[in-house]
Amino acid sequence: MGRNKGNFDAVKENALEVYRCPITGERLHLDAAEKHGDEVVRGVLLARDQRYVVEGDMPVFLRTEQLTGTAHFARNYYASIAETYDDYVHVTFDLYNESEREVRLGLIELLNLNRRSKVLEISAGTGKDSELILDNLDADGELWLLDLSSDMLAHAKEKIARYPARTEAAVGDACHLPYADNYFDALYCFAGIGHFTDQRMALKEMARVVHPGGKVVFAEKNVPPWLRDTEYGKILINNNPMFADENPLALLPVEARNAGIRWILGNVHYVVDYTVGEGEPTGNFDLVLPGHRGGSFNTRYFGKLEGVSAEAKALYEKAARKREMSLYQWLDSTVREKALKDLSED
Repeated sequence: MGRNKGNFDAVKENALEVYRCPITGERLHLDAAEKHGDEVVRGVLLARDQRYVVEGDMPVFLRTEQLTGTAHFARNYYASIAETYDDYVHVTFDLYNESEREVRLGLIELLNLNRRSKVLEISAGTGKDSELILDNLDADGELWLLDLSSDMLAHAKEKIARYPARTEAAVGDACHLPYADNYFDALYCFAGIGHFTDQRMALKEMARVVHPGGKVVFAEKNVPPWLRDTEYGKILINNNPMFADENPLALLPVEARNAGIRWILGNVHYVVDYTVGEGEPTGNFDLVLPGHRGGSFNTRYFGKLEGVSAEAKALYEKAARKREMSLYQWLDSTVREKALKDLSED
């Protein structure tokens, strides 16, 4: 499993510390393994009643039933062009008169990597970005690759074999990531989101496997709203309907902090980057608010009362002004006083 150094036990222990069953989230154990040198090239990963094969030293976590819609198309399509993909991918950048290398480096820079970073690359393909990520890592760094197509990953593994960092490659689905919680420092995905069968689930999974404080960066094609009615935008959408797909800002997980989106590469590819937080953001919602209304965010949200007549409302506003109290102070104290009095009479 991957290009690791050490003996068989070390390979098994190192890889299985990170891999998890993508269905149950449980730890996996290796069974019926065949080893060539320091690599496990064939075997079975087990977690209760879940079974995943290891073929060509890559675990295969992808189930046929997961491949629906665009995901099914993507695996078959990229398997068919894996041998020639690198010969033609430059067209995507030449089309907009931009440097492929500079665009890719700009995206990778957003990951805030250091030499020891642990990085997960989803939709890794033939490793065009993998090499650039590995240029930022030394022997203490790690790069884990995931893709729907084992054919594409085979080419990526050839490219990254010369780098000192630990590398692991697996066949899998972004909607069910086969990795432990909070393991990675950064996650990267260039041109893959559009093929995810459940984008909301995939984006939630991406945040799950990155520890708080880590970075998530992903990009995909999209003609933005201000270009939809231009001839430029219409030509692109006509060539590839994916350009008409909406960007997934509404699907970002609650853990997203300092999220940003910009359009690059001809202004028709978006890139989203954010820092992973823990759960929902928090606010000082008990902070007393100044002004005539008064109260706090919490009292205005949790303390709503049934509506009163317009006459009663005008009276309590007048009374609050006379007592030089905020509306919240007068209403809260008056309701509390009356309620306690009524309750004490029972």
